[in-house]
Amino acid sequence: MSESKPIRIAGAGPSGLAAAITLARAGRAVEVHEAKPDVGARFIGDLQILENSSEPEDVRELLARIGIETHFYFRPVHDADFFDHRMRSRHVSSRTPYGFFIRRGPVEGTLDRALLAQARAAGAVVHLGSRLRPEDADIVATGPSTPDGLAREITFTSDEEERVEVYFDHRLSPGGYSYMFVLDGVGTFGTAIVSDFKRIDHYFDASLARVLSVRPVRVDRDQRTGYSYMNFHLKSTSMAGGTSFAGEAAGFQDYLFGLGIRYALKSGWLAARALIEETPFDTLWRQELEAKQRTSLVNRFLYERGGNFGLSMFVRQAASAPDFNEYLAKWHRSTWWKRMAEPVIRRLWHHDGTCLHKPGEHWCRARDTRMKVPPLGEFKGD
Repeated sequence: MSESKPIRIAGAGPSGLAAAITLARAGRAVEVHEAKPDVGARFIGDLQILENSSEPEDVRELLARIGIETHFYFRPVHDADFFDHRMRSRHVSSRTPYGFFIRRGPVEGTLDRALLAQARAAGAVVHLGSRLRPEDADIVATGPSTPDGLAREITFTSDEEERVEVYFDHRLSPGGYSYMFVLDGVGTFGTAIVSDFKRIDHYFDASLARVLSVRPVRVDRDQRTGYSYMNFHLKSTSMAGGTSFAGEAAGFQDYLFGLGIRYALKSGWLAARALIEETPFDTLWRQELEAKQRTSLVNRFLYERGGNFGLSMFVRQAASAPDFNEYLAKWHRSTWWKRMAEPVIRRLWHHDGTCLHKPGEHWCRARDTRMKVPPLGEFKGD
C-alpha cells in the first residue's frame, strides 16, 4: 500500500479511532468517516465497564501498549453487590481492579471524546457526518450490524450514596442482567437481555421497579434514555477483499457479559498493525482474540442453561472467592474441556436461516431457539 494514499476508516467508535491513532502515530495518512454528527452518538453519558479479567495483561498496561492515553473518566472498581433472583445480596471484592468505569457518549470526559481528541492530535483527519461505504474503506469499524444482545439504559445525575450493583434474574432479564451504578454524581441503570427483544421496555420497567422497591434511589434528575446492542459471531475471516473488519462490525465481543470495549480497542489496534506490518489481519486477530471468543461462547451457554439456580451459585461462588478478579479470570481461561465443548455448542446453536452478520462466512446463533421465558404477568416475587 502506498504510504502517500490516505488509509480510510469507516466508523469513529473505539475500534476505528484506536486504529486511526495507531496508524497516524506510525506516520500514515488517515481519514476516519463517521456517519453520525458526533462520536458516541448512540450513548447517553452512561457508565460502562472496561473489563480487566479476560486476559492476564492489566488493561492499563494494554492501553499504554497500544498508545491510548487515559484522558477520560477512568475509575477502578474493586467491589460490588450482587443480587440473585430472590434479591439476596452478596458482596464481591478484589485486590486488583476487575474493571474500570468509563463513560460513553458525545459529552466531555467520555471515552469517545477522548479517543477523538487523541486521533486528531496524532494527525488523523476525522470527518463527522460523513458516510463511507464499506467497499471503499480499508478498515470497517461501524459497530454492530445485528443484535445478539439488547440493553435499555437510563442515565441521571445523583447526589446519593455510591453503589455498584448487579441483579441476576433470568425472568426479569432473560439471558442477561440488570445493573445500578451511582458514581461521582452520575447514575446509570440498565437491563440487558439476549432474547425476546421486542419486550425490552417491559423487562426494563419490571427490573427497575423491583430494584427500587428494595433499594430506592432517585432516578428522575436530568434523566436520559438510550438503547444499545451487542454483536457476536465466530468467523473464519475478518476480511473482505482488501478490507479489514474490526470491533463489533466483525463480531468481536465477549459473549458472556457483553463487555466488548477491550475487544474493540484491541481489534482496531490489530487492524492498524496489519496495514503497517503488511501482515494479514486474520493472522493477528486469530493469535490474540479467537480463543477468547470461543471460550466466551461456552461461558454464554453455561450462563443461560444454568437458569436462576446456576446464577445463584455464581453469585455465591463470586462472593466466597478470595479475589473476584481472579475468579472472573478463571471463567475466561481456555481450558481443555471448554475447547472440547465449544464445537458441540456451536452445532446446538447453529443459525440456518437468514443472517445479517458480516463479513464472509461465519457462525452465529439460531434466532428461533433463544431462551424460553414466561410472560411478565407470570413473574412472582420470591
